[in-house]
Amino acid sequence: MAIASSGMKFRTPVLMVIFNRPDTTRQVFEAIRQVKPPRLYIAADGPRPHVLSDAAKCKETRKIIDEVDWECEVKTLFRETNLNCGVAPSSAFTWFFEHEEEGIILEDDCLPSQSFFWYCQDLLERYRDDLRVMHIGGNNFLHGWQHDQDYSYYFSRSGYVWGWATWRRAWKLFDFDISLYQKLRAKGYFDGFFMNPLERFYRLRKFDLTVARRGTVDWWDYQWEFARFIHSGLAIVPQKNLIRNLGFGTDATHTTNGKSKNADMVALDLEMPLKHPPFVVRDVVSDRRSFQNLIKEIVRSKIKV
Repeated sequence: MAIASSGMKFRTPVLMVIFNRPDTTRQVFEAIRQVKPPRLYIAADGPRPHVLSDAAKCKETRKIIDEVDWECEVKTLFRETNLNCGVAPSSAFTWFFEHEEEGIILEDDCLPSQSFFWYCQDLLERYRDDLRVMHIGGNNFLHGWQHDQDYSYYFSRSGYVWGWATWRRAWKLFDFDISLYQKLRAKGYFDGFFMNPLERFYRLRKFDLTVARRGTVDWWDYQWEFARFIHSGLAIVPQKNLIRNLGFGTDATHTTNGKSKNADMVALDLEMPLKHPPFVVRDVVSDRRSFQNLIKEIVRSKIKV
């Protein structure tokens, strides 16, 4: 299977977001090293004051910068204090896009296949000026099921963030506090917006929590989803899963269920060149199936299957 066409040069900047896990960080770094991006950005949150082991682990993890052994411009954003899992990553993305018009983002537990990089580069260029597209994701949670096998990816309302890419023009629409949410909900803009009542409850509950916990929110992906929703933005989902999440376990912040079906997903490769759909239309059939899988995972985690 061809991962990239012969003679192609990888030229897309990459942001790597790290913290206190040197082992998973090294695995992700090795994947990045294989494509040798010309510009590498590394952002690290500071140690948590109440976790005594953090200072040493953060210091060790940051040493990954010393392993850059190809021709590459490296920029770092190393925090001295801990900003948490919401503010630290999202502010790192903003920093990244202050320097770049577009790029790829990988956190320290998101291990990509090699085709992920070429897939992102191709789509960043193809949809650079198409304001309908706001997000390029590396995940597919359909576990092999495909609605339309003719193309390499589909368009979705839901974008997954275990390895993704976007443009400055899209990220500038991000609002950590989702300040428009309450007004839009009160005026009924979300009435009829979702596929069914269960999805409405699930999505709006996440936004409600984001507003209720303002000042202590330790996530950013719900806010990014909100930005896409209110700007009618689409996400791209590959027909194969391109990212393996190394972070499942009891010590994780969010992915704590090590028995999750998603914990066993491997990072596959897409055949290149990509087969592009000659349209930009949301695949509601795939979105419906993906949401059903999401709910099954939530139920499974609650009953500890």
